[in-house]
Amino acid sequence: MAWNVGEAMPTYPYNDTKLKRGPIDSFVLSHESQLDLDTTLQSGQVFRWEWDSGWWWGVINRAAFAIRPTEDGLCVRSTVNSGDAISVLSDFLRLDDDLDQIYRDVARDVYLERAVEKYRGMRLLRQDPWECLVSFVCSQVSNIPKIAKNLRALVEKYGEPVQLDAKTLYIFPSPDVIARIGVGALRELGWGFRAKYLIEIAERLIESNLDLMSLRSVSYNEAKSVLLQFKGVGEKVADCVLVFSLDKPEAFPIDRWVWRAMEEWYGQNAKSRYPDVVAWAQSKWGKNSAYVQQYLFHYRRMLG
Repeated sequence: MAWNVGEAMPTYPYNDTKLKRGPIDSFVLSHESQLDLDTTLQSGQVFRWEWDSGWWWGVINRAAFAIRPTEDGLCVRSTVNSGDAISVLSDFLRLDDDLDQIYRDVARDVYLERAVEKYRGMRLLRQDPWECLVSFVCSQVSNIPKIAKNLRALVEKYGEPVQLDAKTLYIFPSPDVIARIGVGALRELGWGFRAKYLIEIAERLIESNLDLMSLRSVSYNEAKSVLLQFKGVGEKVADCVLVFSLDKPEAFPIDRWVWRAMEEWYGQNAKSRYPDVVAWAQSKWGKNSAYVQQYLFHYRRMLG
């Protein structure tokens, strides 16, 4: 199923946040939470935040942000008013997560102790589910620089530009827009075999009128079963979306770095089935599995 540009098509309920753009607003977001912003934004969760001229630049929903840590909190510039920006940014950075309690619960072996000591303040992010899904479909047989390059090409070509100071950022294109593009155009942007998957996922979302955000209110197993129905979404991609956008703290994505950590540090067999290792991790770390996975992933990846 395909649409031509200009042809009527169903509308997908994407980015319907009621954020109103206005004059550029600047403020300091004070918080008492532990936050290592640099590590959080460079830990393989997101791929479109850019460090430039002493600021991190990015888009959350339809709002553009420039942020940097200061002694008093986060210095923030945004295209929405400070009240909306504080709410959006606090939610995105999950500043309500009690990291101290999580550390007390999980840092009980030498590897997690070392990971927490080195990357204390790294937080899980709460992303838009659609952008997160596209990002991790893009991540298959790839690496972080290439993922960032592919996503940048996509948004610069098909995203809606938003200006913040002298910086042009881009709102992520909706499924409606993606479905109109066509496989060939995506392959020209470097998406390769993933192009077909992305178009098919966008079309299925439109046809079913499924709001991915609604998966936050169902169980881990139910949400995962929905995601696995999309061609191109396997166990790992589904678990990444569940962790980084759908508030499923028991999800435990396993990529090559987590596999290495599980084999080298926790005695898991390299030939074990993915679901069996996930079940083992969930039985060991429970509702903290997602945070454990992120610390193990980043710690093991940075060891090389």
